[in-house]
Amino acid sequence: MERLRRAGSADPAIRLAALGSVALDDVTYRTRDPGTEIAGLAEPDAYMNGFAAAFPGHRFRIEEVYDHHGRSPARWTRIGPEGKVFLTGVSSAVHRDGLLADVTGFFPAA
Repeated sequence: MERLRRAGSADPAIRLAALGSVALDDVTYRTRDPGTEIAGLAEPDAYMNGFAAAFPGHRFRIEEVYDHHGRSPARWTRIGPEGKVFLTGVSSAVHRDGLLADVTGFFPAA
């Protein structure tokens, strides 16, 4: 999950390639803002570009990750531009061949 965070935070000019280094070409990404379910590498790239435009200066910090038989839950914190905690959540990932195959993010309603 830390590798996904770094790829998602990469410069938009190289983000698609960065995502390709951590996720399968047919990765599925789900989050509840609002009920997003996207697949492939280009859609998460566009989603992350939209997030960065909507929330300038926000970043994610991975608090802890567990890995067990190709699955990994992770706790994370979203931090605003002034360093203040904006929200916390949990993501769950399924891995295949050492790459992310399926990612679901959970966080409280706004």
